[in-house]
Amino acid sequence: MLDRTSPNPRERIGANNPPGALELAKPIVEELGQFLNDFPVIANDGEARKAKAISDRVFLALKSVEEERDSKVRPLNERVAAINAEYHHWFSTNDKKPGLWGTLLRELKVRLTNFARVEEQKRRQAAEAARRAAEEAERKAREAEARERETAAEAAQGVCDTDFAGATEQADAAFAEFQRASRFAARAERDTKVRIAGGFGKAISLRNEETLTVTDWRAAIQEIGMTDRIAEAIITEARAFRKSMGELPAGITATHERSL
Repeated sequence: MLDRTSPNPRERIGANNPPGALELAKPIVEELGQFLNDFPVIANDGEARKAKAISDRVFLALKSVEEERDSKVRPLNERVAAINAEYHHWFSTNDKKPGLWGTLLRELKVRLTNFARVEEQKRRQAAEAARRAAEEAERKAREAEARERETAAEAAQGVCDTDFAGATEQADAAFAEFQRASRFAARAERDTKVRIAGGFGKAISLRNEETLTVTDWRAAIQEIGMTDRIAEAIITEARAFRKSMGELPAGITATHERSL
């Protein structure tokens, strides 16, 4: 009877499968590690030949590892790709390829956005008109208040034909109108934000979406500095420029280093 506690996984019933690429590659890579320890510097042709032989063996082992991995995941990837293609034909979260249903939903969003923008403009105009009306009501209330004070002063001096009661009544009415107009203007200002309710989700409203535009790239780079990401982007564009124009653009140089 086999010892089931044996560390060898193939010393079990039904475990007679040949070793996989990973298992076969491990001793070869260990040999590479030992060679690197034994030869920190390759000093002669003989050592170079040994290094070349180990390199070839490791390369073939790693190639087998990659081929085995690919043989296992390729059917899964093909199945995933088929599933994605079936669903993404109708809908995808990719903004550039939203699918047929996603395109319809995007068109609906565009129309809702247009409606909200027009409605918001109307409300802003109404709020502006209400603000101006409140300012006018305030002006009239201040004038009525001034007339009330003048009338009170005349009455105190004994002027007989002064209608202090009427001036007070007009001032009170003007101030009440100012308060009403102020409340209306404040409410109109709050209501400028369009909220579209309905359905079972949260109400939706317009929101600001930031778009950055390069207006002076020299000033921007001078302020930011030549970061690694900026340098990589410039190099990518330089390669594209060379591909189409046959040479690198000004300001870009190429260096060459000999290596295996």
